[in-house]
Amino acid sequence: MGDTGSMMLGLLLAAGTITLIGQVDPSSIAGPTLLPTLLPILLPVAVMAVPVIDLVLAVLRRTRAGRNPFAPDKQHLHHRLLEMGHSQSRAVLVMYAWTGLISFTAVAVAFFPIGYALLGFFVGLGGILLAIRPPVHKPIAVVKSLRTGTRKSG
Repeated sequence: MGDTGSMMLGLLLAAGTITLIGQVDPSSIAGPTLLPTLLPILLPVAVMAVPVIDLVLAVLRRTRAGRNPFAPDKQHLHHRLLEMGHSQSRAVLVMYAWTGLISFTAVAVAFFPIGYALLGFFVGLGGILLAIRPPVHKPIAVVKSLRTGTRKSG
């Protein structure tokens, strides 16, 4: 994405949040209208949860190892997904799915009973965990030999 793209995304998130927060009526922040009222604040936080968690984990990992927290490494979430065997597009889709799951759960909590929102979260989490299993790639010769029973041992 680069510096310019990330700065543009940051600007849009900040401007959207400030605009929506300015429309919140302070007298409505009480009782049953609390979550729907705070949704404009919670949604940008939910959207940014995956990158922020990745940042916090990177800083903790590097400081525990005695390294500069700003030094680069190959242990970010996307690098780990690539090491698991996912393509770049699939790794991005997995991170989009995580972000979507967290965001939809934040919105669902405001409009549905918490039990339904948590049920949806755990069903979505199970689906994502099934989707991020490492892809199984077997050479064609091995697959054919397994079917015919002619595999050489040793």
